[in-house]
Amino acid sequence: MAEKALLGLLKEAIDMEKRGQKFYSDMSRKCTNEITGKTFAFLAENEAKHIESIKNFYETMRKEGKFPSFNLESDRGERKEALRIFSKNIKNLAEKIKPDENDLEACQFAMDFENNGYRYYKDMLGKTKDGNLVELLKFLLDEESAHYEGIKDLHTYLADSKNWYMYEEESFPQGG
Repeated sequence: MAEKALLGLLKEAIDMEKRGQKFYSDMSRKCTNEITGKTFAFLAENEAKHIESIKNFYETMRKEGKFPSFNLESDRGERKEALRIFSKNIKNLAEKIKPDENDLEACQFAMDFENNGYRYYKDMLGKTKDGNLVELLKFLLDEESAHYEGIKDLHTYLADSKNWYMYEEESFPQGG
């Protein structure tokens, strides 16, 4: 991939993450229930980390004309677990959650946004062979996927809390 094209893709990735950060930050203040607000605030913080990672990569490419090394935290599982903010807090906040149509729509938009980000990074991954860029893209793919799962979990709860509890607790009705 030509350097100019790659820099353009990285700049677009930064812009995309900024749009996500703004959306999540705005929604964290507008949501009608506490857990939706906390989830979106957490996602806004994550988007800021993505922006910083991509910016560092972009700036090194722009200044030095070469791929920088990219170090991820050693334990991706721990990071993914942190993204499950909704499931961790739902039992403590369940009585405070009042499903609201706007929150459901915000969750749907957020899931679509994360899916679009995932597709974008997957497409970029298919266009590169550089190991450092591959690592950055895998990191971003993992993040987009974990964000999607957390938002889907929240959406499922808001839309149908009884079935959410059944699946979360793995307490399926038994036939007899």
